[in-house]
Amino acid sequence: MRKLVWIGLILEVSPALAFLLLVVLHPVGDPQDSGNMFVRILDYQGAFWIRKAIPVPPPLLFAGVCLLFPIWLKKRSIAARNGTIAGIVFLVCWFLIMVVPFLIHVN
Repeated sequence: MRKLVWIGLILEVSPALAFLLLVVLHPVGDPQDSGNMFVRILDYQGAFWIRKAIPVPPPLLFAGVCLLFPIWLKKRSIAARNGTIAGIVFLVCWFLIMVVPFLIHVN
């Protein structure tokens, strides 16, 4: 179970890490126009969903929450509980960021 919890935590943190690496590797312009495939993959994991205003959370973040939540409910693992709460916080942050393009689009 500990390995699954660690995998879930890594999945949850990966979009934030991808975004930070993207800032360092490709600070200006559209990353999807980059010739570097690694930069495009980082963009897909970190910022693509927000920039395109697609109302779907980053897939690895969502997968991490979906992995940790049942472990927390079934095993009452403290690490799974903390990971689930961290994932929910990340999802709430993503939702708050997504509200801005929605409000701009409505106006």
